[in-house]
Amino acid sequence: MSSCTALKALPDFSAFQFTSEGAAGSATREVRFHQKTADVYNLDIGDIPEKAQPVHDRGDINCLMTTLILIIELYTEKYPTRIVRLKGDTSQKARLYRKALDKHVGTLSSFFEINLEKDRNFFRALRHRESVDNIAFLVKRKPGWSFTIHTLQTNRCSRSQLFDHPVSVEIQRSIEIGFEMIEHE
Repeated sequence: MSSCTALKALPDFSAFQFTSEGAAGSATREVRFHQKTADVYNLDIGDIPEKAQPVHDRGDINCLMTTLILIIELYTEKYPTRIVRLKGDTSQKARLYRKALDKHVGTLSSFFEINLEKDRNFFRALRHRESVDNIAFLVKRKPGWSFTIHTLQTNRCSRSQLFDHPVSVEIQRSIEIGFEMIEHE
């Protein structure tokens, strides 16, 4: 990706939106973070508006994977002690997360620790040759520097340290998510 990645985000970075262009047209995508435990946050991605089908490749898979990693980079800059959990609730999302991590593992390993979630069901699945879609990855920023976003800031333009290209994040006071309207003061 050589052009600037344009994102919209809620002030607490719990949701990001972006539009990706592919051979099958454009799609507005949403990435959300949901708290699982005290320091682990599930990442979920979906299309806006939600369709009957889960997120699928519209010919934009490389853009989608890179943007997903950029969002994790931004989120963990704001919350460096949080662990991002990647576990797809569909086989398509599970494959997307695995592909994104596989494609960028060299770049990610400089800034992040990537581990498998310790789950006895994973080992049972391997023994019984079940789908590897049950794998959950845990991504945590390595100790070091981080930046803080000021609450009055409405736009952030910077460069990704992972991919060395410009990123623009518009912080939204209100953002439409699916068919809900969430207002922030």
